[in-house]
Amino acid sequence: MKKILFSILILAAGQVAATAQSAEEVVAKHLSATGAAMWAKVNAIKTEANVSATGAPGMTILWSMTALREKAARMDVNVMGMTQTTVVNGNQGWANNPFMNQPNPEPLTADQIKALSELTDIDGSLVGYKEKGYQLEYVGTEDVEGVETHKIKVNKGERGIEYSFFDPESFYEIKTVKVETIDGKEVTSASLFSNFKKQDGIVYPFTIQQENPMMGATTITITSLALNPAVDEKIFELPAKK
Repeated sequence: MKKILFSILILAAGQVAATAQSAEEVVAKHLSATGAAMWAKVNAIKTEANVSATGAPGMTILWSMTALREKAARMDVNVMGMTQTTVVNGNQGWANNPFMNQPNPEPLTADQIKALSELTDIDGSLVGYKEKGYQLEYVGTEDVEGVETHKIKVNKGERGIEYSFFDPESFYEIKTVKVETIDGKEVTSASLFSNFKKQDGIVYPFTIQQENPMMGATTITITSLALNPAVDEKIFELPAKK
């Protein structure tokens, strides 16, 4: 009996090791395929995009995001001449929302700041995941838009859980699902990635599809991507009230 139990434990340990190795192999192929090593040269990023939403048919929505590595990030959404701005700057953050009759900036909650600080991790969760203390787990395959993808669970500790889905041929990440707690509520968000292009040696998705509780299905089409642009850090400062 002891020999049988010992054999079962050895087999189970071997299966766990194989799974962990498979997850690392999948992510290693992804990082290689997308030129992830080049991110080490990038300390700032600026993205501009057009957004279409089922909840706002025919409406022109402009979106931009500027981020400094591990420091600050700012997002602006412009619709009909009004701009909603959200900023995280170190352990502080603020936002306005003229669409909800909140033209003046208001402080973000601690959970909102924690969630938005992910934007300052400009190369994403998978680049340098070991150094960040994240753990990987291979959880099988799953169909994504007709592609039988590799599904990897990324345990980010107090930052939450992330699921990454990889095309088995290109090893590009074509979907992510994030699960995090914000203001006491568990929030799940999903993004689909496509239209991959290479810029400065890095492969980047130029089309992102998401579900928004207010706007419905949204499609973000990137029109401009700048790596290491000049950034005036005053854009992250809290403006005076009007």
